[in-house]
Amino acid sequence: MKKLLIYAFALLTISTGTMAQEAVSGRKLTSKILNRQDSTYLASNEAKEVADQVLLFQRVTGGWPKNLDMVTPLTAEGKAQLLKDKAKTDDSTIDNGATTLQLKFLAGVFEATRDIRYRKAFNDGLNYILSGQYDNGGWPQFWPNPRGYQVHITYNDDNMIHVLELFLSIIEKKGYYTSLLVDDAMRARLKKSLDKGIDCILKTQIMVDGKPTVWCQQHDRNTFVPAPARAFELASYCSAESAGLVKLLMELPNPDARIKAAVNGAMAWFDKYKLTGLRVYKIGKKGSYEADVRLIRDAKAKPIWARYYDLQYCEPFVCDRDGIMRRSLQDIGVERRCGYSWYNDRAQELYPLYEKWAEKYEPGEKLNITLDSKGGNELGTFQLNRKPVHDLADYNAVVNPGESIQKALEAAPDSSETPYKILVRKGLYNQKVVITKPNIVLVGEDRDSTILQIGETQKNLFMKEYEGKPLHNGVVVIESNAVNCMISGFTINNNYGTAVDPNDHTQQMAVYGMADKTIIVNCRIMSDGNATLSLWRSGGGMYYVADLVVRSKGGDFFCPRGTCFATRCTFAGSGSAMIGHDGRSDKDAKLVITNSIFTATKPTKLGRYYHDAQFCLINCKMSENINDEDISYAYPDKVEDPCPWGKRVYYLDCVREGGDYGFMQNNISANNNESPVYLVSNAKTTFKNKWNPERRISNLWKWIGY
Repeated sequence: MKKLLIYAFALLTISTGTMAQEAVSGRKLTSKILNRQDSTYLASNEAKEVADQVLLFQRVTGGWPKNLDMVTPLTAEGKAQLLKDKAKTDDSTIDNGATTLQLKFLAGVFEATRDIRYRKAFNDGLNYILSGQYDNGGWPQFWPNPRGYQVHITYNDDNMIHVLELFLSIIEKKGYYTSLLVDDAMRARLKKSLDKGIDCILKTQIMVDGKPTVWCQQHDRNTFVPAPARAFELASYCSAESAGLVKLLMELPNPDARIKAAVNGAMAWFDKYKLTGLRVYKIGKKGSYEADVRLIRDAKAKPIWARYYDLQYCEPFVCDRDGIMRRSLQDIGVERRCGYSWYNDRAQELYPLYEKWAEKYEPGEKLNITLDSKGGNELGTFQLNRKPVHDLADYNAVVNPGESIQKALEAAPDSSETPYKILVRKGLYNQKVVITKPNIVLVGEDRDSTILQIGETQKNLFMKEYEGKPLHNGVVVIESNAVNCMISGFTINNNYGTAVDPNDHTQQMAVYGMADKTIIVNCRIMSDGNATLSLWRSGGGMYYVADLVVRSKGGDFFCPRGTCFATRCTFAGSGSAMIGHDGRSDKDAKLVITNSIFTATKPTKLGRYYHDAQFCLINCKMSENINDEDISYAYPDKVEDPCPWGKRVYYLDCVREGGDYGFMQNNISANNNESPVYLVSNAKTTFKNKWNPERRISNLWKWIGY
């Protein structure tokens, strides 16, 4: 047991301290120990002590929770808590190998010890699994109380495969699954359940033109159609889990015609949609500034498959936590890019297995497939990087170079529940744009070549009033009535310093916004002075920005008032403090920045604040020119605002080129800080479920797609 203690401690200390990393470490440690099947170990006192502890984790349902360290010896307090937790009915699951992993281990320890406690726990676990099976043969992820996507028939992470493989081994009395462990009555129940499960697999196989292909990670329990799970797990053709399903089908004795058709259909799909001449290239150490993942060309690489292929074109895609389908790894944030397996080679192992299977069961129908042939990407079967195409007929108005954008805006209804969509064609527009109406969707045809540019400050306005009302400085001005405004696809540049006075770095807004629920995505926003992107709704508002390059020669160039979620942005400064926040209107107001880059042409402070503020920076990268100065109050010698809620500047998994500073240490806690991880991990929770901007973007993707 001493060796186990040392190993457990060593593995646990690798964790950086975040909840997610601790869960992964606990799962890996538990999996390593519970997967040991050598008889000498299973007969040892060490294994028996582990098994006794595994029994403590078993819930009253008969199942086990996931992602917990079940092998490191517990304290007396820990054991007492587990006895209380036994009554839980909301965390038993087959997800991530839970329950099936524990049963596999207990079977081995029972065979070695014949301790009837392990046999009882094993059979209780089987009864738990049987209790969760739908009448259609599928299983959810959790039961008896599944929530959300957990109710779907789940193949994700091979959950259902683990169950059926376990049943198959017990039915065939393989290994430790003897008659002493499981009686004939239970075997008969398992056989019936196995048959229903295989029938469910065959019913959920995606059919195209009457031919079977592969599966999604999860399927609707009523209709069997592909279903989404987490935000980045969309309904799709899914290669990894499908490979596991095909392998399971090929392991079944005496396959009938339906099983043969399912295997052949899936193998034909794998061969048609394999990727060749490409490999996944991982750069830098995990958690370092250089860490990245790319898909690169390699003529010698063995075939791989995308994890997901879309249901429309059957082409590879990736997805960030915003739930929007993208075609390139570089189009999603580094957290999902490096933290998820978007490509895999799992189907490679199927080819030799299929050769033997087909020769045995239907040699006359064997497919002529090989890992050595070119994949669909090289044969032109599908595109790898399909680009969105704007159809002019889909927009309410189209503006061409030389025409007035303002005139198109004026044609929009004064009030509308339906978004009014305006496309601005490529070109240079030396125009000031004033948005006064709600539900405007203003889209540039291409962000690098659809340019809005003027030079002005508040003292030197390009346009002083609109509709009889004085105007604020800004290339684009979003007035307070313009709720639910969305802007995408532009370069917006206030070039006053360049065109008029290079020594003037006063406020030179590129975008000045006074409206609630403002969305700005896929833009380059630049100015020669301070306050480049100013979302300053009076009293505070809600804003969402993504995929921006914000560049300024001044300071405080991104300083929203209220709550703002920013992701996949690049903030480029030049000597003055870069970001700020004004949250004095609401203690819960915050500026959340995720998966973004901070860079500068000279030593530059990250940020400062003049009023009560709250900053949360997650998975951000900082270049070496970012100073060793934490975000702090702006004035060293006076107090403009006493900031009654105190300093609230939080970091999680941020890195700096050349080495991290002390102030960047993880300090977001799920227990004792005002901005726990789960509240700022995505836009929806950041806005406390009052607004879901990413759903709005997804609904309008046909018009703003980039």
